[in-house]
Amino acid sequence: MADLLAPGFLIAVPQLLDPNFRQTVVLLLEKNDDGALGVVVNRESPLLLKELCDDHQISYSGDPDKRVRTGGPVQPEQGLVLYCGEHPDPEGREIQGGLCVSASRETLGRLCSQKRSRFHCYSGYAGWGPGQLEQEIGQGSWIVAPVDPKLVLDSSPEELWAKSLEGVGIDPSLIVPGGDQPS
Repeated sequence: MADLLAPGFLIAVPQLLDPNFRQTVVLLLEKNDDGALGVVVNRESPLLLKELCDDHQISYSGDPDKRVRTGGPVQPEQGLVLYCGEHPDPEGREIQGGLCVSASRETLGRLCSQKRSRFHCYSGYAGWGPGQLEQEIGQGSWIVAPVDPKLVLDSSPEELWAKSLEGVGIDPSLIVPGGDQPS
């Protein structure tokens, strides 16, 4: 089952009311006998990326309103970067279709110094113990879907959940009472 899940999207069903995962899309990075690890890709934090860079003496020349995203409830002090891997990066690894991940400060610094970089910075991650994710999928908490790098890199957090559902042929307005979208 591991090969079928990671890399992949986990799209929360509307009935999943856990505040950490309500109307989220998780990019599942790893799945093995020890559990699973992923990043919530559609939650912004209040922290501006420029502020994070200033705190870590990283030069930033991008959008001044760009925010760090909340990757999940586990180890919020841990940073990850998802980015378009157009150029080789020794600290990163390709997930799929040119979408790469890195936990390296050097990678973040390189991306922040380029005005046209396609990337998002995340704090924390989502984790599951052995068998836990399979149980949640079996209970119908998640819709499993293939990774769409363009959605991760180019969609706003507010639209990513609905677009992910539409990508697997589900109209979110038909499954969410009153057609509510994530807030």
